[in-house]
Amino acid sequence: MTATFTPFVMSGLALIAVGLVAVALHRVPEYAFWGIACLSQIMVGISGFATQNTVAASISSAGAAYTGWKWWTGGGDDDTKRRLRKASRRFRGVRRTAPAGA
Repeated sequence: MTATFTPFVMSGLALIAVGLVAVALHRVPEYAFWGIACLSQIMVGISGFATQNTVAASISSAGAAYTGWKWWTGGGDDDTKRRLRKASRRFRGVRRTAPAGA
């Protein structure tokens, strides 16, 4: 890992530590910790991708997906959910099959 992206890894790990302390002291709800953990995994994953460390990038992306899911299902931010649902309404699935005579 190059020194250029080490701050991303250290910042990501520090975010997890801060989140754990905040949950332990009952300063934030549990779903907020999962959101913080998701952001930290994204930072570490970007660092792994930038340094071509595919193992770290894949593990961090899996961690980000899991912690993001825990944040979303645990309460999450209702405004964020509303904005994402509003943005997703524009997209419609299009069936792309071969013609019947082909």
